[in-house]
Amino acid sequence: MEACLSASCAAATTGASTSVFLQLIQMLLTAQCGLSNKRNYPPDRSEEIVKNNIEFDFVIVGAGSAGSVIANRLTEVENWKVLLIEAGDDPSPTSDIPLMFPKLMSSPEDYSYDTEPEKLACHSSKSKMCKWPKGKALGGSSTINAMIYLLGNEEDYNEWSRMGNKGWSYEEVLPYFKKSQHYGHSDNHEWRRKYCGHSGPLHIRDFNYTDIEMHKMFTSASREMNIPTLKTVNGDEYIGYGKLLGTLNEGRRISTANAYLSPIKDRRNLYVMKSTRADAVLLNGTRAIGVRATLKDGRSIDVKVSKEVILSAGSIASPQLLMLSGIGPKQHLLEMGVPSVVDLPVGQNLQDHISWPGLYLAYKNETATPPPPPTFILDEAYQYLMHKRGSLATFPFDLVGFINVNDLNSKYPDIEFLHMHFFRRNLYMVHTISELFFIDDETTRDVIKVLNEADIIQIMSILLKPKSSGKLQLRSKDPAVPPKIYANYFSEEKDIETMLKSLEFIKSLLKTEAFERQGVWLHHIDIPGCRHTEADSDEYWRCNLRHMSFTLFHPVGTTKMGLRNDPTAVVDVRLRVHDVQKLRVIDASVMPTIISGHTNAPTIMIAEKGADLIKEDWTNVNSKVEL
Repeated sequence: MEACLSASCAAATTGASTSVFLQLIQMLLTAQCGLSNKRNYPPDRSEEIVKNNIEFDFVIVGAGSAGSVIANRLTEVENWKVLLIEAGDDPSPTSDIPLMFPKLMSSPEDYSYDTEPEKLACHSSKSKMCKWPKGKALGGSSTINAMIYLLGNEEDYNEWSRMGNKGWSYEEVLPYFKKSQHYGHSDNHEWRRKYCGHSGPLHIRDFNYTDIEMHKMFTSASREMNIPTLKTVNGDEYIGYGKLLGTLNEGRRISTANAYLSPIKDRRNLYVMKSTRADAVLLNGTRAIGVRATLKDGRSIDVKVSKEVILSAGSIASPQLLMLSGIGPKQHLLEMGVPSVVDLPVGQNLQDHISWPGLYLAYKNETATPPPPPTFILDEAYQYLMHKRGSLATFPFDLVGFINVNDLNSKYPDIEFLHMHFFRRNLYMVHTISELFFIDDETTRDVIKVLNEADIIQIMSILLKPKSSGKLQLRSKDPAVPPKIYANYFSEEKDIETMLKSLEFIKSLLKTEAFERQGVWLHHIDIPGCRHTEADSDEYWRCNLRHMSFTLFHPVGTTKMGLRNDPTAVVDVRLRVHDVQKLRVIDASVMPTIISGHTNAPTIMIAEKGADLIKEDWTNVNSKVEL
């Protein structure tokens, strides 16, 4: 398929045909060739590495949201040889198309983890277990995510600092957010100066989509309730409704692969091994000396390192790799037959944002556009490939709300609301969202039944600061076997109470003039496992919550950053693994607590700061950005 497409792309650029039909086909193929292809990314140098037995200064495991950033920044030092190991391959053309991201779930670009069975969540999942997508390609999860760019708020990072993590307060990390950013146009110049960077590699902009009707309804209702409209979601005001920003540009996704790796694809001191699984950190006593890996043809290779091994494999694979290497809870490792080298709480402190997409508002929309024609998706594909516009070029739910449902006077939110407008008889987006969360067919059919008669606004309530936490454990000492994931959603009753209060907030919106004018009602979806309950009863909503709660794809914390005297910490403030030399973890797993936003932006920030920490330690040069 790839060779065929490559040949077609080459032919499409010759312009030899005079047939109008063939010219049209050529134009479409040429446009398609602008999507991801192997020429955009660093080449696979596996055979060169095996043949020459190269020793590296640094070996980075994982080319995701963090690893791609680190590889870029470390190879700025020309005399450092840097190896980047990635279990996946180059991003697919599909991953470049913003609206296609749900189609990437359970694809070859997704690890598609399953958690252990959850008592209080994911019961309407097709598998009856919580699916945890994770990117398996250059760019990692930034290649398959929803492209939302949110920093969280100042209290998130100041909390890290108060826990003893010097250097990680909001004022100290903000420059690293800005270092990565290349913001698109904005009229809010004061905000841009304070919070936005403009020379970084990561393009950030509006989603270039606005559902004016829905925006007006929610902002009008929120004003009635004295809730502000945010000028920006990444500023110094954290409560209110606003428009999301995303990592995209000119109708294309911007992952860390095309932001950080594509520009340096020809750097000779960057070595990349693709489709290669890291199996263990090689240790000499308690000093990291390399990485054992398995190539795509099954061969095993030991790669030696002179300076450091850096794990950037994410909140699931980084702790798994540490434990496979003998670094983790001693008793658990012994039970798994893994010799214990350093006893650390690896895999503990697992935190994630649980979402509740089980809240559906419906109303008869007299001004709604007619249902799309049968050729809708073909028309949209043409608009996208030829003009980089249309529904495929954007993200169709850019309205976000941040509310503290436990304390309406608080400066900081505990709930985030995302909103999706499904126009009457437009079934495409309903199926897309159901695919995203793996919702079973019978529940989806009830939503479609309503959509045949009315517009639907699906509101997704997201628990920003969960009290519940989980853990990871090895399932096997075979590195090819996924670990056990215990999410433990809603194990703390306070989390259930907060989610139910988010429902009460939605009900209060329905009482505003803005919603009453439209005749909006709260639809009680027919969930097979909740038919024994009475509609709108507390029992029904608790049942709805159990069935219709799913991950928002933000696991963090499994190699927690903290002081050495913190019995729950795995790495120090410079991201070095406690009691192990020449080994760091730089990814979302080091977050001590989960932030009040989406985790891709802070993971990139952690990598930018981590790269500077490495440069400081090995060059004795203060390369920190201006504070």
